[in-house]
Amino acid sequence: MAEAVGERVLDLHNRVLSLYILQDSGGRPIDGATRTVHETGTPSVQGWWLYMNGSRRDLWDTVPPRMAQRIFAGMLNETLTILTVRYCQTNTTEITTRLLLNDILNILLCVAQLLPSICANGSDLAGLDVKHQTRDVRDVHAKCNELFKCFVYRGADLHFIHQEFKDRDPPSIPRECPFPWFTFVSPKLFDQLDDPSVRSTHDLNNKTALGLELIVLLAQPQPNWALIVKVLMMRDCHLARMLTIRAIRSMCTDNLQWSACGRWYASGVTKCRGFLCTADGFCRFAGDVNPGVELARAAGALTYILATIGSKTELKTTLCYALEISGRDWAACLDKRQVWCDRRPPWLAGILAIVGSVLQFIPPILVNAVQSGASMYQTMALCLSCISRSLDCVPRSFVNACSIIEGTLPSHINPVGGSVLLQMLVTVTYEEILKWAKEEAEKEKEASTANGEAHTMSAKSNRPRAKHVRIVALGQTTTSTSQSFDGSHSSASSIALAVAEALCSIDEDDKHTRDIQLLIERAKRKVVLSEQFGLEDFPEFAELFEEGDVPGSNAERASDAAALTSQILMTSAGRDSLRVIYEHLALHSEWIYKELGIQESCDIDIPLNKTPLLYTMFHIGKQPFDQYLRGEWPVPWSKLVAVAKAWSGLEGVRVHINRRTDVRNMKAQGKSSKQLMQLCAMFKSNSEGVL
Repeated sequence: MAEAVGERVLDLHNRVLSLYILQDSGGRPIDGATRTVHETGTPSVQGWWLYMNGSRRDLWDTVPPRMAQRIFAGMLNETLTILTVRYCQTNTTEITTRLLLNDILNILLCVAQLLPSICANGSDLAGLDVKHQTRDVRDVHAKCNELFKCFVYRGADLHFIHQEFKDRDPPSIPRECPFPWFTFVSPKLFDQLDDPSVRSTHDLNNKTALGLELIVLLAQPQPNWALIVKVLMMRDCHLARMLTIRAIRSMCTDNLQWSACGRWYASGVTKCRGFLCTADGFCRFAGDVNPGVELARAAGALTYILATIGSKTELKTTLCYALEISGRDWAACLDKRQVWCDRRPPWLAGILAIVGSVLQFIPPILVNAVQSGASMYQTMALCLSCISRSLDCVPRSFVNACSIIEGTLPSHINPVGGSVLLQMLVTVTYEEILKWAKEEAEKEKEASTANGEAHTMSAKSNRPRAKHVRIVALGQTTTSTSQSFDGSHSSASSIALAVAEALCSIDEDDKHTRDIQLLIERAKRKVVLSEQFGLEDFPEFAELFEEGDVPGSNAERASDAAALTSQILMTSAGRDSLRVIYEHLALHSEWIYKELGIQESCDIDIPLNKTPLLYTMFHIGKQPFDQYLRGEWPVPWSKLVAVAKAWSGLEGVRVHINRRTDVRNMKAQGKSSKQLMQLCAMFKSNSEGVL
């Protein structure tokens, strides 16, 4: 049923476009033998562009993403067939030839804006790797290439064509480099009009490769998570480094309460009444009033992604470099006196989120120990023992991130035990204890409400209990703490808060020095690969065990990007982080394009996704219509003829050459043009070619 509805919607749009817009008799002055010099292009092209833009927006908002993409691809492919046949088979006069060239340039510029919506990656957009392109994308490139050849052979001066074809050498047809029509209408993306050495996106420079992938990503009807990871990590994390530096430098100075769980949208009540609500807070998120808060959220999400899938080298050249040049006291949050502080910077929250739920089991164990009569000293020793036994479950990416940050740490910062890893593990444990205490307090409150206050506590219990203090003589050696907590008559939530308070001073007075040293030594112990499984015979497989050494920039390969994306999507923090990054890319796309050097110059600073109707009607992207008639579009005819010849073949050249006005009117020209007569003799057979 869904497929049938999609076909009917596609048929409806194609009928409207073909019967009422493209076939408008009053909108095709190119077909008439007029002497009027036109100063603007054909209105039907402008109407087609406006209808395609509006239809794309409606399809993206109302139809399932994949179906919307198929419908829009069919619309673009079918209507481009009509336009290609019309302009390639039209016989123009000397006056209407300029109008023909202007319309073709307008169409190619429009298609360059519409094509990313139906592409899967940057390779599809540039026309590389034809074997893996969909039928619609392949057909659109073929038709645009035909329009490009029509533009060149109908518009170039005669001597350029004669100079290129007088040697009669058979033209070579490269099939693996980017299509010339796209490089011609995208001068900001490509430095050269034709580069035969480019066989894949790996051969492109950084700005071109990143620009192609980013344009395709932001044109999709729904976020493509694998493409987001690919764009961030490709070319040695070029884009991730650029975004991280800006986010950390410009984020708000007042650290908000970023949770260590990495839920960037969670705040208070997160569950809505929507069907299958994920309860992550995004459904209730209304946007940020302060731009610095949005940048802070992006910094945390970028940190989580980089620390999860990036190598040690990549993390050092992105996050650590951004922190060092930020001009802020970034390391203050890693001092051992800051364990209790929940107003941590977002990049620290992003790293803490990698631990996940590994340490969730610790709070009830510590509380039960206190309730069983253990002193606070014994409870802290038990806490360190639990953390030590959990090290094998802590993600290796978290350990690598801590070691890299520890190497960058200023000398005046003293983390717990001198180890950033232990500092962060203690911080996560502290956060888990507070969370557990809050949940227990709510349970106690519910029980108190259900059973009645008189049944749960007496007047005596309402009085504040005096704190028990154990006095130790100066110089006396003891294995117990200087303060003890009486947990026999306290609630579980109160005990948890007392344990959390004691955890903040776990490294004071050399109380647990030996336990801390053993834990740090255990964390730094390297895993030795066993030889009994024959891993020495498979070094490529064996290096996967050395996490932190495999670069995440391998995500430029589609298979690696999919694997890394799956690793991120397995956690709620990863899903939240990818969504934050996608929103950040969409919001700051104009700035990114300018930094990459692919942004078209514009007199009005309007984001493309928020352009008003009148602006869209008279502009293609950020460029005005009719740039050929205005003389604003540079046309290197000699280079264009050479490129078109390489992609045409003799038959493809003959189709367009024989429709030139001067060739068709050769008899009226006399014998004065020797070049014209030679060209006519060269292409005298099959003078009326068809597509």
